[in-house]
Amino acid sequence: MREILKYSNLIFLYALSHSYLATCFAIDLKIQGYEERYIGLSLSMWGIGVIFGAILHNFVRKKLNLFSTILYGSIIQLSFSLIFLIDQNTYLVALMQFVMGITSAINSLTLETHISSKFRKSSGFYISLFWSSAGLGAITGSLIIAVNGINDFTYKIAVIFFFLHFIPIFLFRVSITQIKIENVSLRLSKDVLNRIKYLLMCVVLFGACDAGFSSLFPSYLLEESFNDKQIGRINFLAGMIALVFYPFMGKLVDNYNKTVIFNTFCFINLINLFILYFISDFYVYIICVAFYYYTIGTIFLITFNIVGKTLEGGVIVFGIAGHYISENIGSFLGPNLIGNIININISYFFLIFVFLYLFILILFNFNQIKNGGPSGT
Repeated sequence: MREILKYSNLIFLYALSHSYLATCFAIDLKIQGYEERYIGLSLSMWGIGVIFGAILHNFVRKKLNLFSTILYGSIIQLSFSLIFLIDQNTYLVALMQFVMGITSAINSLTLETHISSKFRKSSGFYISLFWSSAGLGAITGSLIIAVNGINDFTYKIAVIFFFLHFIPIFLFRVSITQIKIENVSLRLSKDVLNRIKYLLMCVVLFGACDAGFSSLFPSYLLEESFNDKQIGRINFLAGMIALVFYPFMGKLVDNYNKTVIFNTFCFINLINLFILYFISDFYVYIICVAFYYYTIGTIFLITFNIVGKTLEGGVIVFGIAGHYISENIGSFLGPNLIGNIININISYFFLIFVFLYLFILILFNFNQIKNGGPSGT
């Protein structure tokens, strides 16, 4: 548990700086008058960066230990964040998202693979604690936006957050340096991908839903006449509600039927989306967005857990890398696809997610029927 808490400090600060900056980008670009399709394209470059990071993971880990990787990544992110003190436009946003995606993927992939391997029997519980730290970081960023809004201090605050990365990096240097992950061959990766390919297709669609919602929901709210501080309050309060239940997420996934939980949570989110479509109210948004955050977090944990339970040894690295890549193919496609559709009519926003969730249900259940075993229980 103490080891997990050490890593959680890192992921908290990563999530705080990245989520805060991404939300500021989404609101700021909309206020500047950019169309949703360009906002979606800029923010979606995070997904492309993560794909590159996951592909480069083995190469980087052969050359550098985790401490050096995190240190250099943080220096690069801090350097790029200084650019936004001068100017903010879609090109710079796209570049920053791409860089943050690469560095985050390499670091998070190593840490999460380490946790899945070391705490195999209760991996769902420990990964959920790890993700809870990320959730806490994200809602802390939303709180700051709720209080400060978008103004001259917005990007100065972001620079401070990137400076804070260096505190846990040096504080836990010894523990971080000792983490080692086995490299695997391409031959193994093909076998792995064949065993979980339908599950990974499902993850692509989830990545599209997750990134599409988080990137473009602020634009939708601005169209509904909410201001920047109100958007920050909705995200903060919804995140707080979801975060209270996050630790139970892991126990749920570790101890109960994954297929039943997955299908139940998908149907809950479908109902949730219809409520959001028909009712435009500040407090309804808080409750529904909280359910959305919690259910999508649980669903991601189920797919992540199935990969870890199905695969063994060094093969886990490629399975989780495949999960990362699939999620972030969706993270690239989602904001672009959804941004272009709502650019035609903003009222289509929630309906797009309904169709995506129906396809997700079909793919996941086909995977369970086809594979059986650990992933089918």
